[in-house]
Amino acid sequence: MFKPSPRTPKFRLGIGFHYIAFGLAVLLIVQMIPRRGQFKYDFELGRPWAHDDLKAPFTFPIEKSPTQLEIDKRDAQKRFKPFYNKNMKLAEARIADAEAALDKAITVSGDMPPRQAARMKAKAPQFLRDIYDRGIIKRDTAHNAKRRSDLLVEVNNRQAQDVQFGQYYTLNEARESLTRRIKQDTLLDRALFLQVLMNALEPNVTYDKELSDSRLLEMVNSISPYAGIVREGETIITRGNYIGTPQFEVLTTLKHTFENELMRDGGGRLIIFGYFILVALLMSLLLFNLDYFSRGITRKPKNVILILLCVVTFVFLTRLVLGNETLSVYIVPFCIAPIILSAFFGIRIAVFTHVLTIAICGLMVPRPFEFLVLQLVAGFVASLAMLNIRYVSQFFLATLLILLSYSVAYMGFLFIQSGRLSDIDWENFIWFGGNFLFTLLAYPLIFVNEKFFGFLSDISLLELSDINNKLLKELSLRAPGTFQHVLQVANLAEAVIDRIGGNTLLTRVGALYHDIGKMSNPDFFIENQRTGFNPHSELSPEHSAEIIIGHVPLGIEAAHEHHLPERVIDFIRTHHGTTRVEYFYHNYMHLHPDATDADAQFRYPGPKPTSKETAVVMMADSIDAASRALKNPDEMAIDKLVDKIIDGKIQDNQFDYAMITIQDINNTRRILKKLLKSFYHIRVIYPGSKGEQEGNLPTPPASGAGHPEPTSQDHAGPNNAPLAAQG
Repeated sequence: MFKPSPRTPKFRLGIGFHYIAFGLAVLLIVQMIPRRGQFKYDFELGRPWAHDDLKAPFTFPIEKSPTQLEIDKRDAQKRFKPFYNKNMKLAEARIADAEAALDKAITVSGDMPPRQAARMKAKAPQFLRDIYDRGIIKRDTAHNAKRRSDLLVEVNNRQAQDVQFGQYYTLNEARESLTRRIKQDTLLDRALFLQVLMNALEPNVTYDKELSDSRLLEMVNSISPYAGIVREGETIITRGNYIGTPQFEVLTTLKHTFENELMRDGGGRLIIFGYFILVALLMSLLLFNLDYFSRGITRKPKNVILILLCVVTFVFLTRLVLGNETLSVYIVPFCIAPIILSAFFGIRIAVFTHVLTIAICGLMVPRPFEFLVLQLVAGFVASLAMLNIRYVSQFFLATLLILLSYSVAYMGFLFIQSGRLSDIDWENFIWFGGNFLFTLLAYPLIFVNEKFFGFLSDISLLELSDINNKLLKELSLRAPGTFQHVLQVANLAEAVIDRIGGNTLLTRVGALYHDIGKMSNPDFFIENQRTGFNPHSELSPEHSAEIIIGHVPLGIEAAHEHHLPERVIDFIRTHHGTTRVEYFYHNYMHLHPDATDADAQFRYPGPKPTSKETAVVMMADSIDAASRALKNPDEMAIDKLVDKIIDGKIQDNQFDYAMITIQDINNTRRILKKLLKSFYHIRVIYPGSKGEQEGNLPTPPASGAGHPEPTSQDHAGPNNAPLAAQG
């Protein structure tokens, strides 16, 4: 039934924007992928070797693991002996100062016996020199925890020797030693002698930071990155053996050596070309999927930009995380992409894009199979959980489901690979938790992308579906009958779409706004007439038809003024398609029987419905309007009414461009009949009953290619005065 719409004719961009954009995306992604070959074996510390026995293909040194190198560096720092300078020139200067101060003090005293003065002058430099020769140390704050037995390197007049920290005096120890020696000599003026010598004490062994840092750096840099050597042909590991730390270091070294050798042997360009082939192939599949199954999406550059932005962004984040050894790739919230894309383009495009994104990222990550399975499970859960999200609380629960799917899938891999609970790496659950927190950003990101790109998401649809919305409130005040009509159409159409499949929220919003054009001339439409006066009785048929048809362009104009999304405006454009205003057309033909070109004047401008949702709103609109004219609605009358209107639409080719099947239309008939009967509280009509025999369907006037709508343009009011449509 579906044909390409005349509004959107078959059109291929050729070498157009989306092809250029995809080509640039491929080049950008290839640039972000690390320039290295791929080691063909997967392995992990503490897990069994799942491949055949591995022998060294060449001789290579064993690299130490980063952890072991760090341990070696810490050990070197612990063993390192700091450098301290012993300054004897300072000692001699302080001794000279002390001698001068002592001479002055003796002279000032005047009554000191010569023998005592001579002894004090002789003992002062001796006591000080003994202390300074041993040395007074000033420890650097970093060495306060050093024990007395720990060594340092003493540098004295370019001579270096190892000395224990405890061999030196501290300043307090030097003062205590000097005090004891003075107290032992009874011939000295102890108070004077002690005061002069105490002032002469100063540390002469100090930390040389520059020299120490230089020597420590040399020592750390001299640590060998290798722990041994593996000879060619030597067995590295056999199948089934657990990979311990020694085996892991050997395998890691072989992996790095193998990848580096590939690059050095001239294979670098071929490796890059190989990545280009794989990325181009995956991106081509995405392009083919969009171009073949969702051609309308690739016609708009903003759609292509958003999809490619999702792919490139998560490849970049993966590359960024892999470049930081402290982070895990599982903190990257890959599920944000399918959540955002499903909000704008549907689940199929979201899932397909997610699969290809993680396939590209799988070319870079360690343990790619585990990565792909975890991300596939989480992505599918995210896409399915987003199908009926309406509120923030539901989104939070959906994100919790994503966290649960990561955790359960990881546990499954753990049991397969080790079979022991003791091997659980609880740190991974921390990464999953971080992933959960970042995924919560998807909800505001939907809103940001919606405003930036002009897309339509459920967030905006929920706002528009509020009947307290300014535009709907204005409709309820200016055209209350029309407002009640659109509410009924919204209920009918939403119920149908919910059962035959489609966007129920979009359908409801489109139905609510499809007749806003009637606000301009509300009294010309039957549902708003309350006084019994019909203004059409004073107008010519062509003028009346012009006013009735005019509610469509007026509705589009009002929608643009209030910035309604284009997908909502499509319901205003298409809810009458190219149908004919039958009542006024027949009146005109009665007055002008020879007219041959009047048909176009009495038809709506279109276009016809181009989606399942707009087609259903067209049917619900006409049927609701027609059902209001049933004097005694019973089961048979409603059945005949629904069938006549829908068959009329089909005969008038109104669904030629809508993506709706005959099965969908038949299901719509059944659902609308059931709903109308429930609205009118119809009881079952048994065979032979009066209702079955008579019926009460109004007989529409004869029409040509048009479709009958009893309460629309075809219906006559009191005294046969023409009334305008609700539909």
